[in-house]
Amino acid sequence: MTTSGIPESLVPPRDDERTVLLSVIIPTYNGREVTRGCIESIYAYPPQVPFEIIVVDDASSDGTFEMVRDQFPAVCLIRNEINRNYGASNNRAMQEARGEFFYLLNNDTLMTPNALDLMVGFLQTQSDAGGVGSKLLNEDGSVQWSVKSLPNPGSALFGGRSPLTRMFPNNRFSKLHLLHSEDPEASGDPFVAPYVSSASYMIKRAVFETVGGLDERLTYHVDADYCKRVSDAGWNSYYLPCAVVVHLDHQGGTLVNTKRRMKAVIEFHRGSYIYYRKHMMRRFWEPMHLFVIAGLSARFVVSLLRRLGQELKIQTSGKTQLSS
Repeated sequence: MTTSGIPESLVPPRDDERTVLLSVIIPTYNGREVTRGCIESIYAYPPQVPFEIIVVDDASSDGTFEMVRDQFPAVCLIRNEINRNYGASNNRAMQEARGEFFYLLNNDTLMTPNALDLMVGFLQTQSDAGGVGSKLLNEDGSVQWSVKSLPNPGSALFGGRSPLTRMFPNNRFSKLHLLHSEDPEASGDPFVAPYVSSASYMIKRAVFETVGGLDERLTYHVDADYCKRVSDAGWNSYYLPCAVVVHLDHQGGTLVNTKRRMKAVIEFHRGSYIYYRKHMMRRFWEPMHLFVIAGLSARFVVSLLRRLGQELKIQTSGKTQLSS
């Protein structure tokens, strides 16, 4: 047994001469406990093919690096000396990965039986597939909105972050952009998806070698951008609902404090504009460009004020609890 209670038979040494087929890549920042749970779940439900786990610690200060080093010695552990962000951490791991398939996995996830084998098997047999995403479940078992249309004016009005969608989640317009099914009797057949969440997204090595890594400027929309680039290069991204992963959304350290949450508001709108410039804008002075700038600016102000109000409530609640 290892120090974390994992049987040694399930832990292939890094110098194992077998060909590694699957590289599981886990970026982490100040997410010690969820990262431990994520790694343990992979060893609890490992794939049948030779695999490696690569963890990239993005300059955590909560002991994440030390925990992985001490409890999971077979994991390939990389440490960023400064906080570089999600995209840079994944790119660094993909450059080190030995597998034929790269599995981008958020650290706040839990594996379920057969999920890894189903995804590997799908990519082995589906020649047009460049990548495949699993179904993501919330902690309560409900289906997460993880397969969507690419960002566009319609998704701005009826996407997962839209107030209209949150008020009227079953409206027919939102269903054009949120492509998952919450029906337990629905078919589990895979389908081509405009984009799937990079919280659980497996790609072929050939995709990385052709398309390159993630856009390191992006925090939000990084998965939409990558799926768009995969499509532009001639591959499809698929959604595989029979492969299931639990996603403890935003428990991995990305929204751990006020500074990170405020930064997230900025990064979302900045990323939206970068995505528009990169994939949708035709000419700088076109009317749509001016409309997008105005719309994103207005949305940013509203989102920032809302976030400030929420932070004030959190601070007030914390002071009340301390004084009680």
